[in-house]
Amino acid sequence: MIVTLIRLANISVDGSVGNEPTPPFGLAYIAGACRSQNIEVKGIDAQGRNLNKIFKLPEYNLRGNGIDINEVIQLIDPKTKIIGISVMFSHEWVYIKGCIKLIKENFPKAIIVIGGEHVTALPEHCLRDCKAIDYISLGEGEDTWSEIIKKSKENNDINNVPGLAYLKNNKFKKSTPRQRIRYIDNINWPDWSIFPIEPYLDNAISFGPGSGRNMPIMASRGCPYECTFCSNPLMFGRRYFIREIDDLINEIKYYIKRYKITGLQFHDLTAVVKKNWVASFCKALTENEINLEWTLPTGTRSEALNLEAIKSLSKANLKYLVYAAESGSPKTLELIKKKIKLPRMEESVKYAVKQGISVRTNLIIGFPHETRLQLFRTLYQNIRFILMGVEECPLYLFQAYPGTELFDYLLKNKKIILNDEYFNSLATLSTGKLTPPNISYNEYMGRYELYFYKIVSLVLSYLVSYIIRPKRIFRTIRSLFIGKSSSILEQRLKDILRKSNFFNNYIKPFVLKNFFKKSINQKI
Repeated sequence: MIVTLIRLANISVDGSVGNEPTPPFGLAYIAGACRSQNIEVKGIDAQGRNLNKIFKLPEYNLRGNGIDINEVIQLIDPKTKIIGISVMFSHEWVYIKGCIKLIKENFPKAIIVIGGEHVTALPEHCLRDCKAIDYISLGEGEDTWSEIIKKSKENNDINNVPGLAYLKNNKFKKSTPRQRIRYIDNINWPDWSIFPIEPYLDNAISFGPGSGRNMPIMASRGCPYECTFCSNPLMFGRRYFIREIDDLINEIKYYIKRYKITGLQFHDLTAVVKKNWVASFCKALTENEINLEWTLPTGTRSEALNLEAIKSLSKANLKYLVYAAESGSPKTLELIKKKIKLPRMEESVKYAVKQGISVRTNLIIGFPHETRLQLFRTLYQNIRFILMGVEECPLYLFQAYPGTELFDYLLKNKKIILNDEYFNSLATLSTGKLTPPNISYNEYMGRYELYFYKIVSLVLSYLVSYIIRPKRIFRTIRSLFIGKSSSILEQRLKDILRKSNFFNNYIKPFVLKNFFKKSINQKI
């Protein structure tokens, strides 16, 4: 039996900057689970097969990065019995459902199973919107896929496999809910043999700032908090599980030996909640003489870190840390159920900056209930972070993600209509979009006003940062010619230049030869 797992092209709004491909981390975990069933598993990563290819999708006002669906179809083995497709992001749904229909037309006998945050949040809508789908795997997929394959090998009905949604006689059905994977150390490591990681490593592709060959890795799953704008509760639940340090260290050692990695990027939502675990992990890195640079680019609860914990992180070579303040308004924080204390976060941020860690703070504006006064408090908080020495202080525009409490509120009040226009509009709210978004969900401010605040904040954050710390200017220029980057801005500039033949063939060799001789052997 052959199973083929597919990650389609990276989709962004036309004209966007900074929305780069990243390794298919989730599907690599599913591949590891499938391998344990002793079957033939094949993978198609449309993004990794051509990192620099861009194709237009004018009918959606979107663009794709990677190989297109016609090329993907040619790569699917005709003997494939089950096809798995990842659907993580809602703004990609219109494109992906069209791809699924084409795959079904070409492989009508194959069972198509899709998974990811988007379809977990809207299973019935997705099944009815794309009848080519046979099943949706809800939430964590490793155990569900293992059982699907086991029953398929025995030619048994898979309708009763826990954790599935499907249509039967046009009626929406859900099997028994799948229990969370409690012992995440028992999950097989990601299988990078069918989704080659080398294109990403060789090109220094990075979710956040990177240090060359950056490997994605996971230390925990779940988040115990209940933010109203986050879809985590549906995907992973509110129970938080963390790995044993020995297992994590063994995985890191394997990647160092197998892939010659130089950095780690943790994709966890809440990797730093337990300070004792953080201290033990940092100690284990030192004891095992692991001197990789690593980053925590999500930072849901980074404010939990005190000076002692941050000193441990810095000593263990943590280079980049994100704090998710979300708002500078106590009232807004209360409404979105973000249980943080801003003074405590500011204290932690100052500690991190003083320890030489590159810090990013994330803030969101445009929540449905947010008044101008509350928004101005967020702008003020942003300025405070800049003056503290924070490297990057982006303002995100609120996006109504399916599966969130605020999405349900807007849907109930008919502020959202589930159609293609809604899904495509989410792409225009991305931080990579430098033109006004198509929509605002705020009751008091329109899309142009919110866009104005976003752009002013973007310009101000980098301008002030470079003015008060001019050494960052030279560091940023240098980063364009070597393997390392210290901020998202530097990494995205490197990503843009990576696609320029003129830069790579003429400018880069000249600069390396004459100015950075020690860095000639380093790859961008």
